Amino acid sequence: MSSDRPPGPAAPAPGPLDQLAALLAELGLADPGPVELAELLWLAARSGEGGAEQEPGHGSAGHGTRRPDRRPADPNRTAGRSAGTAAGEGQSVRTALHLASGDPEDTVAAVAAIPTPSVPMLARPLTLQRALRPLKRRVPDPRHVRLDETATAERLAEGVTANRTAGPPAGTGHPYRPGPVPWLPVLRPCTERWLDLHLIFDCGPTMALWRPLLQELHTLLVQTGAFRQVVQDCLDPSGRPANRPTADARTVVLVLSDCMGPQWRPGAAGSRWYRTLHRLARRSPVAVVQPLPERLWPLAALPPEVGLLSAPEAGVPNSAYRFAPFGEVLPGRGELPVPVLEPGAGWIANWARLVGSPTGGQVVGSALLVGAAPVDRAADAEPLPEPHELGPEELVLRFRSVASREAFTLAGLTALTTPALPVMRLLQRASFTRPQPQHLAEVVVSGLLKEREGRRDHFEFRSGVRELLLHTLPRSTTHQAVGLLARVGEQIADRAGRVPGEFAALAATDTGGAVVPVERRAFALISPAALRLLDGPPAPVLQQIPQPDRQPVPVPQAPPGLPDPERSRAVLLLTTSRASVIEPLTDHDFRAYGDLNNLAAALSSRALVGLAAEHVWVGLDDPAGFQRALRAAVTEAEDALVVYVGGAVAHPAAEGLTLGSPVREPALDWAGVLGTLSAARARNRLLVFDGWQDEPGPPAEGNETDSGIHTVISVRPRTGPSFAAGLNQILREGEPGGAAELELAGILEKALGHDPDDPSWSLAFSRNAQRPFLFSRNPAVTGVPPSPRSSQGMQTSRRPNVPSHSRTYRQEPVQEPQGSAQPYFFLSYPVTARPQPLVDQLFADLTEEVLQLTALPGAVPAGFMDRLDPADPGAAQRVSEALAGCRVLVPLYSRRYFRSERCGREWTAFERRGRLTGWSSGIVPVLWSPVPLSELPPVAARLQYVESGLGSSYTEEGLYGLASLRKYRQQYEMAVHRIAWRIVDVAERIGVPPGRPLQLDSLANAFAPESD
Repeated sequence: MSSDRPPGPAAPAPGPLDQLAALLAELGLADPGPVELAELLWLAARSGEGGAEQEPGHGSAGHGTRRPDRRPADPNRTAGRSAGTAAGEGQSVRTALHLASGDPEDTVAAVAAIPTPSVPMLARPLTLQRALRPLKRRVPDPRHVRLDETATAERLAEGVTANRTAGPPAGTGHPYRPGPVPWLPVLRPCTERWLDLHLIFDCGPTMALWRPLLQELHTLLVQTGAFRQVVQDCLDPSGRPANRPTADARTVVLVLSDCMGPQWRPGAAGSRWYRTLHRLARRSPVAVVQPLPERLWPLAALPPEVGLLSAPEAGVPNSAYRFAPFGEVLPGRGELPVPVLEPGAGWIANWARLVGSPTGGQVVGSALLVGAAPVDRAADAEPLPEPHELGPEELVLRFRSVASREAFTLAGLTALTTPALPVMRLLQRASFTRPQPQHLAEVVVSGLLKEREGRRDHFEFRSGVRELLLHTLPRSTTHQAVGLLARVGEQIADRAGRVPGEFAALAATDTGGAVVPVERRAFALISPAALRLLDGPPAPVLQQIPQPDRQPVPVPQAPPGLPDPERSRAVLLLTTSRASVIEPLTDHDFRAYGDLNNLAAALSSRALVGLAAEHVWVGLDDPAGFQRALRAAVTEAEDALVVYVGGAVAHPAAEGLTLGSPVREPALDWAGVLGTLSAARARNRLLVFDGWQDEPGPPAEGNETDSGIHTVISVRPRTGPSFAAGLNQILREGEPGGAAELELAGILEKALGHDPDDPSWSLAFSRNAQRPFLFSRNPAVTGVPPSPRSSQGMQTSRRPNVPSHSRTYRQEPVQEPQGSAQPYFFLSYPVTARPQPLVDQLFADLTEEVLQLTALPGAVPAGFMDRLDPADPGAAQRVSEALAGCRVLVPLYSRRYFRSERCGREWTAFERRGRLTGWSSGIVPVLWSPVPLSELPPVAARLQYVESGLGSSYTEEGLYGLASLRKYRQQYEMAVHRIAWRIVDVAERIGVPPGRPLQLDSLANAFAPESD
């Protein structure tokens, strides 16, 4: 039969591919070919179970084999990342990661070790690489040459052509045949990178924290391609580098050190290291990369100085640098400036511009003045107490007073987890948008932590510190701690499978893992998919992490003291009955606002209450700004909180006391402000409601909601004095024969005393807390009365009657001294008998600008300058009084100025006011004509007299050149405007106190050279 199979071997059984093809044919699909089958199999392999994990970069390093699935895939994982990025989402299926503990009292559990990656310390390496562009220069290589093929071919072609066109020698009759053409190659010198880099790491006992930063810097410097080679070296505590660094003009040296180790201090190690560093700085460009933040540099063994660094050309050693410090520096022998940098893009860019600028660089920066041997500069300094000598409250307060906002927040977040360096780096990356290694360094060196014996990069909080830090966090943060741990787990998942594990984490398992003690607090929550990428245990224990507990912190009963300037706040508001802010203030409103500003000045006076000026908010007809400032003060104030609201009574007192203008803004009611103040955590609180109305009304007491708040209600006629005026008078006059510090209860009792001149319907009463509240110093006993202030000389803002709420400090009232009105600034210049029209023009322009930038009353002159009138017998006295009462000294820098003995005495008279009271200098120098830096006296060189905002023409020509030449007229006007703005800013921020008039002839010349 035709259907019979011919004799022969049996047909093989159909394979898997044949079965798949037959199945597809039964489903009605066309007979698939090999290509179609291969595509179907490829798609099936990646759409099946566990396929989401096989993404590029998530497999084994350097291998294309798939990792066998150990458990079902996590359904929450999408595109390589676990779902549930929001706090609390998907937390029930996450695994807690812990660290091993050396304390036998900790939890003992069966765990499996998981190699966990950490995050880099440099958050933005690309910006650092871009900062090194000035050093990416190629120079000829004298050792190697290359063949220029194009030039060689052209030379050969020219030789052949010349050989062919040449005729036979003269007098010969035989034909000419061209001979061989010599082939000479054209060689060009090769190019190479300009510089080598020698990276020296300080291996001292305080630098273990920065080893990861060293590796990241080394990798970054190699990858940037700016250097021929990058050599890494180690500086041991004995003061010797492991390898002798090469010192030449083609090598730059970077030293990564916190300048805290023994090699930076006097001793044998310091002598060796200083000799090496001094030798390197004489032959090569050297810089120190300081991982600590700039605010901690003064605590180093060798603190840097701030000044102007200049290099004459590219690549010169430090011995060729010129360094002009802004402050007074003790002279040394052979000291060379070594720039100090933070590991940030801006710092690195300035240093690269200084080293690599072909025509020479000039930057403002910090530098170590390194001599041939260390100098014991801290011999006269009083040593700070060690952390173990302080209590937990003192440790936290000391850290908060010097730490940045990011560092203090990171310390509080670390209290929620385990204080280990890799964990803190993960926590920092998960919590901040731009994490910086300096913030992490502040926490580690703060004294809040102590190292664990035998465990590298592991710390523990000192006794009582963790509880205090937990109380510094908002309650929302502690309640969402699980979400924070989940975000840390996401940081781990992002790097899982792509980078090797940096430290060993522990995850609980129920499959017979090792039994070891673990930390009670977890530091991360990760998804099962991320756990598989980390080669975690096959069956992790999925557990719910409990919320961190906030145990009450025992507060020691310390005697009450004056308000802490940094932990106290004051919010003051005056509301009027004006329908719009553009309406002028009435005489009564003007007096009331002056009283409020004087009260603010008394609160911020160091001789009285002593609050920080930037923590006192003053507003006029701005209830919305008052509410914002009050909410901020309620959350920030911890010691004292003063709230004062004054204004017209908006509603009848029977409906509840309400102040404000109902036709323009929502009024403020007494009960609402008191309720907001009740939620504050400040230890001492004062609320004053000071209102006025035209006719008497029923008593307005309201409902007391918090007996712990000092409350004052004053309702008076419109013509009566404000409560702020009475309170300010009591604060400034004090109590003769009383205690050195006054309690608030006594101050309020005197301020609310009955005045027989007031109408009988005036209402003034207070409810005082039983707790003592020391509020002010007693000037009648201490003998340090504050400078008087006049309500007519108040400072509002640049636009009349519209206070500014965007500035970081409060504008204090302008002082109007008793007697004659004193000038705002004093223009110091070398007076001559010959007229100086350009100086007169400058004085007139500065006076006009200052008047436009302030709200000085008509009785207060904006400026003063000596006219040298010998016929006037009172001229010298007026100069002395102006120097004793002016707020800012404006010297005109020139060679003639520093040779003037009278100008030097004027400088001494003004500077003595600040030196005797400890205030900062109120001098705003003006570069009238260029003066070489070497000719500046020390008192003038320490001030910043060249500002980039004034333009290069100002630096090159001086203000005299800008005023003389017509083409610089626009630059002159801009420079005068910015100098006037600087005068106003210095006057408001520094506030040099007034002094007594001095006879100039009896004073020393500040510019005279010091006698040996």
